[in-house]
Amino acid sequence: MTGHFTVKQIRAFFTLLLATIMYGLSTGEVACAQIMHTPVNTALGGGGTAYTTGYESLFINPANLYIREKEYKLQIAAGSAGGFMSSPEKSRGIHDFLDGYRLQFQQYQPVPEETGEGMNYERVLDRNFETDGLFSEHQSVGELHWIGMHWTHLDKSYAIAVRTRFANRYLTGRGFYDPDPVEAGGYYQADRSLTHQFQSLHEFSFGYSESFTFINRLIPQLSQLIIGIAPKFVLSGAYLNAQYKDRFRSDAGEADYMRSRSYSRYSAGAFSSANQRFPEGQSLPGAESGRLDLFRPAGAGAGLDLGLTYLITLGDDISVVRTESSRTRKSLRLSFSITDIGFVNYFDNPAEYTSPQRQSREDALPDRSDRVFRGKPGEDLFFLDRNGHFPLSESASRKDDSFAVLLPTALHGGVLFQISRFKLMGDMSLGLTHNAFNSTRLTTYMGTEIRPLSFLPLRAGIRISSDLPDYYSIGAGIETGYFEVNASLQIRNRSIGPANEIAGFSVGAVKIYIP
Repeated sequence: MTGHFTVKQIRAFFTLLLATIMYGLSTGEVACAQIMHTPVNTALGGGGTAYTTGYESLFINPANLYIREKEYKLQIAAGSAGGFMSSPEKSRGIHDFLDGYRLQFQQYQPVPEETGEGMNYERVLDRNFETDGLFSEHQSVGELHWIGMHWTHLDKSYAIAVRTRFANRYLTGRGFYDPDPVEAGGYYQADRSLTHQFQSLHEFSFGYSESFTFINRLIPQLSQLIIGIAPKFVLSGAYLNAQYKDRFRSDAGEADYMRSRSYSRYSAGAFSSANQRFPEGQSLPGAESGRLDLFRPAGAGAGLDLGLTYLITLGDDISVVRTESSRTRKSLRLSFSITDIGFVNYFDNPAEYTSPQRQSREDALPDRSDRVFRGKPGEDLFFLDRNGHFPLSESASRKDDSFAVLLPTALHGGVLFQISRFKLMGDMSLGLTHNAFNSTRLTTYMGTEIRPLSFLPLRAGIRISSDLPDYYSIGAGIETGYFEVNASLQIRNRSIGPANEIAGFSVGAVKIYIP
């Protein structure tokens, strides 16, 4: 039995890491936000399937509960918070960012009649759309960990945690801001579609992790296959999934366009209030304060997170032979997890509006919008009505029955190389359904951690897209054997507007470790 790392294993690790980077660079579409919004995950670019240990593992890879990087029996943490926002308009500093983030929770207030004279359409297009891109995608997310506890034994580890998270995601068609169609292989097309999705979740998770003893006996080296499972109970706040599809196509040489339209809107909780009040031109409830109770429970459900980690220790690290004082210091980890397997049933003021697909011939494209869609609660109804489509018309069928939706299920894979005070990690994440939290596009994260002093971790990471990184992250902390505190910041790089904008943040309250 040996704990040394072979040349073949080193080559395999860097092959995996290179494949992760190259796939990320070849992904041409904008990705959604990160896997988890804790200070450490944010600083590392957003991933952490192989990196994350402690109670946070419940939400990203419960197998890592078994991995112990500190000598403790009980970990207690509270008050970790993080957020991310991608805005269609520029943000010039922390105050602009915080103001824009706060507006995600305030209802949309219809404004007096406007004209498009004050809009800089060229700037809007340059900032939000690629050269021939038909859609602009934006997302705001937030996550609060109320409390987490993790305790370890020689053969098993356990954890419980409570968190609240939300996601607000919207896609806007180029046709709302561009009077000209886009050429695409012999025909011209324009898109005035709009998707607006919002979901908030309160989760109580509990789980455990242990070494897969039968498999480990077949592996003749210092390594372990670890499995973890974390069931959870879920209460959901307000919910919205509104999708308006409006597409135009014209073959070369034709003077008119074939137009195809359809509409659907599922809502519960505070968002359903707009369904009754919008046709009368009223504001949503709470107009006096501008606030909406988007987190009041409107549904309930259950979920499950599963994880698998193959841990190979290096050199003199024998932590796979569990003892009271053993901790992992040098390792290669290969991890895979499935998160958010489950559903939520919405029972508070559920509403469903759908209209069938309709086709027609149009002589010209509609006029441009005189305002930018910002994704505020209730804004989708007013924005579409302003641009020529009455969303809740008599032709739309209506149902008020409760309905169920899947949790934002996603697959995650990660690799981590750890040697004393240095860590290098890569992650790939893929959502299985389009929802407020993620989409069915592969996202790649890269991150590194260096400790110039044993108690001072410095972290940096990126989320990789086809051109520039969608954002890069930095973070630091103070970590001792008895407590730790961390913070991080995300910066988004743009070619239009300020060169660098604040895109996200995360701070953590003190974690306490009891030997």
